[in-house]
Amino acid sequence: MAHQIRSVLAVGAFREETTRRIQDAAASVGVGASFLSRWDGATGPSSDEDLLAIVLPMDGPRAEQTCANVRAQARLASVPLFGVTGQPEDLTFTELFTWGGDDLVGLGSAQPLARRLRPLVGRAPSGAHPRAGTARGAIVASTDARWRSVMGRALYSGGYSVRFVTDEVSLAAECAAQGVTVVVAADDLAREGPAALVSRARASGSEAAWIVVSPPKRMALTRAAVEALGRVAVVDGFAPPENVLFLVNELLASRGVDKRASARLLYGTTVAFRTAGREADEIGFSYNISEAGLYVRTLAPPDPGQQVWLEMWAPRSERRVRLAGSVAWARPFGDTSRATVPAGFGVKLTDGLAGDLERWRAGYAAFAATLLGAPAGAAPPAQA
Repeated sequence: MAHQIRSVLAVGAFREETTRRIQDAAASVGVGASFLSRWDGATGPSSDEDLLAIVLPMDGPRAEQTCANVRAQARLASVPLFGVTGQPEDLTFTELFTWGGDDLVGLGSAQPLARRLRPLVGRAPSGAHPRAGTARGAIVASTDARWRSVMGRALYSGGYSVRFVTDEVSLAAECAAQGVTVVVAADDLAREGPAALVSRARASGSEAAWIVVSPPKRMALTRAAVEALGRVAVVDGFAPPENVLFLVNELLASRGVDKRASARLLYGTTVAFRTAGREADEIGFSYNISEAGLYVRTLAPPDPGQQVWLEMWAPRSERRVRLAGSVAWARPFGDTSRATVPAGFGVKLTDGLAGDLERWRAGYAAFAATLLGAPAGAAPPAQA
């Protein structure tokens, strides 16, 4: 029997106009919309309610806590979570991703949300993590339960089976298990520091790549502590958790020959995009960039082969650029075996307005020179 999706759930206080647009977006794809004023330990959807998506206001006082409550429930791990805002911008995107959300929507009309809901209607349900039976195992180690849940979901979506660890003794034992490909650990898990964690794991025979997550104020010290160990990267603790997936892939690929014309670098900024010739922009967020292209996070990606127009801040630049390109590929939302990126699309850049493509390339070159102080195969630090 086909899986039936019942409704879009909106959680929080919405203006009447926004409520109507959520209802219209849901109705346009043939589902209902239900509303909940708050979600905490005493309130929430019933266990038999089948959700297409969850929507919350980013300007609400409980937005972060609502995300945490949603992501704490394994049965909702595959339900996309949308933030609603009047003006999508870099900080709001980053906050939502860090909390475990999936896309930011400006509700000037019902269409942006409807375009994101439409591909979800026929999507088969996915199992809740941790995934079993995959060849790639990941360990997420931290004392913070909320952080473990969000980070685990990002790795699970990338095709990893995920195990959680809350202390350094358990971590040492788990690292010795077969099939552990990557360890993602908070930098403060061990009193001796992250280098001791990595060294003990390597002494036990583990060949896993390591991602150490550190707050910005400690990143320089953390990098200095682990830089000599090899196959270890440090990521900003306030960056989107999917940045970890990027760094894992870079570390695992570093054993081979890099045939890229230019390095892909993490770079996050708001991107206005539209299919060439269309009237209205969609809003997404860049994930990684190269000299010749970029990947844009969104749950409303254009189809491969389409021509697109984009506007965004170029790296290391004080002005926005308008660029044109072709969609090389797209990844829909949902579990995809060995996915290396979140939902979105990759663009090959082909042109720019009034020298903007040259400005993009110059900005990329300056950005790469800043980040890549190591040989070409090394993983760059994460950018939020």
